[in-house]
Amino acid sequence: MFELVTPRDRREDNDALINAAQTTLHALGYPATMRIAVSLLLLAEEVMPLDAERLRKAFGEEIACLVEASRAVGEPGNEKDWHASLEKFAQAPADCQTLRMALIHAAIERGPEPTPQMDFWYAEALALPAAHPGLRAQVIARLEADMAALYAQ
Repeated sequence: MFELVTPRDRREDNDALINAAQTTLHALGYPATMRIAVSLLLLAEEVMPLDAERLRKAFGEEIACLVEASRAVGEPGNEKDWHASLEKFAQAPADCQTLRMALIHAAIERGPEPTPQMDFWYAEALALPAAHPGLRAQVIARLEADMAALYAQ
C-alpha cells in the first residue's frame, strides 16, 4: 500500500540532489564556497540540524552565512512557517536565492514525472527574484510546463 523508503534510499536521493545542484552551480561559474553551501543547506534542512555556530567552526564564516540566510524558517509542513520562509527567501542575498534555485532545479531534473509538489517549488521559485536570471527562467519555464501537463490530465 505504501512505498517503503529506506534510509539508504533517502541518502542516495539526497546525494543525487546535492550532486545535481553542485553541477548546476559549477556550470554557472559559481565558486566552491557556493557548491559547499548548497550541500550543507540540503543536509541542514533534510538530514540533521546544523546550527550556525557548528557551521562557522567547521566551514568558516562565509559558508555559514550563506547557509543560514538560505535556510527555511521553522518546521516543514507548517503553513505559517512556509509563508515566513518565502518572505525570508525573497529578501535574501542573490547568492542565497541562487542556492535555493539550484536545489529546485535539481529536484525537477531528478523527477521523471510531474508531481503536485511542483506547486510548492513554483511558489518558491517565484519568491526568488534575485536568483541567477538564466537558472530562474529555466526553472520557472520547466515548472510551468510540467504543471500544465500535470493538471491537464
